[in-house]
Amino acid sequence: MHKQLKEIQKKLNKQPLSSLSKEEVGLYFEHRLQNLLTSKKVLVRNELEYLLGETGPGPTRIEPDLFEILASKDTLIQSPFESIPEIKKLRALKETAQKHIKETINAHDTQDLLIKVLSDYLKRPKSISREPFIVEGEINKIPVSCKIKNGGWIFPDNELFSFLKSSQEQKRFPVIIAKKISGILFPVFKGLSIMGLNTYKIFLPEKSRKIIDTIKSDEEMLRELKYNNQFQFIGESMEECKPIAGFFEEILRDHIGVYYKNFILSKIKIADNFVDTVSQFRKSKATKALIASYEIKRKLLNELSQQSASS
Repeated sequence: MHKQLKEIQKKLNKQPLSSLSKEEVGLYFEHRLQNLLTSKKVLVRNELEYLLGETGPGPTRIEPDLFEILASKDTLIQSPFESIPEIKKLRALKETAQKHIKETINAHDTQDLLIKVLSDYLKRPKSISREPFIVEGEINKIPVSCKIKNGGWIFPDNELFSFLKSSQEQKRFPVIIAKKISGILFPVFKGLSIMGLNTYKIFLPEKSRKIIDTIKSDEEMLRELKYNNQFQFIGESMEECKPIAGFFEEILRDHIGVYYKNFILSKIKIADNFVDTVSQFRKSKATKALIASYEIKRKLLNELSQQSASS
């Protein structure tokens, strides 16, 4: 096993994780998982998505679409610690927090707070859809449509491309805001002349702070254990909401005119899927590599899904 892991690491030094076989991905996932449990003792699914997909060197990260297939449990505990009362308490607190986050990130109250945040930068913002969460407004008299994935990832799926296609048809400038945007999409955004923001944070109402902060222990051996993720708490009287403020004030406001013109005048007719859209980009090695990377990842996801279904 040690030899196999060394070979996998060699591959990851030169290639993305999606280049691994389904067997290698499974082995690598278990290796990463056990290393995390050694130091964290108890982890719930939301924490694992963050620790595996958003921390560490880029080539070694396991994005949530892969993680969803590989992880079979919502809570994982380092086995020798399962019966310790303090660990049981920590597990209960983390599971309570995860349930709260899941119920809160897309709640109307949270979405209304995010609309209020956007009202500092968008003129006449209004929600036209709650699921998916889409907010329309204007910047410098330019019609804008924001697709917001609070606490989640944006992937190159049909939902995203249907949104982009609709924005193009309505001549609205699309803005993508998410905790994380899959890396394969940024060359696509550049080719389409649109913008996306990684917030790296889960936005929650101020009332949620107490639930997250409760996950601490007075026991010396567990004192450093906490809920592993990044949060920003927002309330009725809000201070500047970073990183949204920086994105709208320092990037979008000054450049949206040029981007919007390029987006509207583009000869690319956005399709409702990745391949049919990117295939219209200028024929080059970069375009071929982008499509190949997408197809390799889809193949791996399909193989892992079939393996999971049969086990």
